[in-house]
Amino acid sequence: MKKILLLPLLLVAIMVTNSLSAQSTTKKNILPGAWFGRISADGTDLRIVFHLKLIEKDSLIATLDSPDQGAKDLHVGQVILDKKKLVIQAPDLNGEYNGTITGDSTMEGTWSQNGADFPLNLKKLSTSLTTNIPK
Repeated sequence: MKKILLLPLLLVAIMVTNSLSAQSTTKKNILPGAWFGRISADGTDLRIVFHLKLIEKDSLIATLDSPDQGAKDLHVGQVILDKKKLVIQAPDLNGEYNGTITGDSTMEGTWSQNGADFPLNLKKLSTSLTTNIPK
């Protein structure tokens, strides 16, 4: 009798594990693409674009554009996703983005660089081409 009860519990545990795994994969699948936002620094608005790519099914990599500074495809460091929290490290720029995914195409967060913090909310662009970045 105990063996019969264990089988349904085991099946439920497997289904829950698979469901949680699928949710994690889904989150990573919505992230690839171009994410646009603006930083206001010293009275100047700077456009920022992170290009996120999914590699090897579950790893994210990123590059950074700052069109107003003429910077394109800057390599950034590690990209970490933990549930709805996204961290993009940029050690060569002495910076880091910390954001929270708020929807399939929106993030709210902060860009930190050289000891200063700047609000940086991101919106996913419909295309990754930098010619379509809003002015």
